[in-house]
Amino acid sequence: MFKKLRNQFTEIKSEVLGLNESQNNIFDSILAPVFFVLTFRFFDLNIAIISTAVLVALTFGYRLVKKDEIKFAFYGVLGTLVALLIAQIQGTASGFFLPGIIRDLSITFIGFVSIVFKKPFTIYSSMYFRKWPIEWYLLPTIKPAYNRVAVLWVLFLGAKGGLQILFFNNPEVLAIIKLATSNQTTLILLVVSYFIGLNKLKALNGPSVEEFKNNTPPPWKGQQRGF
Repeated sequence: MFKKLRNQFTEIKSEVLGLNESQNNIFDSILAPVFFVLTFRFFDLNIAIISTAVLVALTFGYRLVKKDEIKFAFYGVLGTLVALLIAQIQGTASGFFLPGIIRDLSITFIGFVSIVFKKPFTIYSSMYFRKWPIEWYLLPTIKPAYNRVAVLWVLFLGAKGGLQILFFNNPEVLAIIKLATSNQTTLILLVVSYFIGLNKLKALNGPSVEEFKNNTPPPWKGQQRGF
């Protein structure tokens, strides 16, 4: 039983890693905020901002020299520079985390509204990667699975955003929250979402994407892989 679950987890993880193209961009999600807070702790805000900006530029330059994939690295650098600018304008280290807080709470709000209007946002995020037909997602034997996963993400991001607001004046705690909800944590949640969603699809006994495209009559085998 344990071996079967472990194999299933490994299989799901490998597929999620294939979809989550930015999951290797660890510097921008963890190291830059931690370096910024530590520098601020021992020096002052201006030194922390300049040092972090230099570190980000050097790291990006290193990736260019190595000819690494820089699409998501560029977005990360841009986001970090915006965060540093906000910290400078606001005059506090906590300002560095403001863009992330706004992002998390915005997604929470959009997700909540999408659930209320019975158009869970997870449908559209899946469509972006999978390119599956919208008609399949909206089937009454399919949509509840995506709604369940949408609730999971709204709860997670809402809790994360709420904690950051609660401890907004404490940049050290904000950095810990950032670490605790880093890319690796997000990856785990993606795997859990995949597992819950796929199992819900099987319970709903709806058609798979291919069965839907081919107008296959019931009984269906259902979606066995991919969510």
